[in-house]
Amino acid sequence: MKINCREFTQMYKSADKNKSTLLDVRNNEEVQNGSLPWSLHIPIVDLEFRYLEIPSDNEVFIYCKSGGRAEKAEMFLTHKGFKKTRYASPGGYEELKELF
Repeated sequence: MKINCREFTQMYKSADKNKSTLLDVRNNEEVQNGSLPWSLHIPIVDLEFRYLEIPSDNEVFIYCKSGGRAEKAEMFLTHKGFKKTRYASPGGYEELKELF
């Protein structure tokens, strides 16, 4: 589900942290410049090989730099059976870090 950055932040902050995953799908170089607290970093290019690191019954909050890769990751995870996925768009890391 596509949601704006403000709603994304509010929903994640109110979610049960034991049943939610904050997923950063940016590349390694982007993450070197910072990431959101408690993020699981799986670059979009590695997601098809590493998605099992994410509990499939978790609520998954996905972000990238601007929303495009997060949308692709959300579609992939939904195809793999994840039922509770959300991604931040428009916007991404730069906007989210101000809200977190």
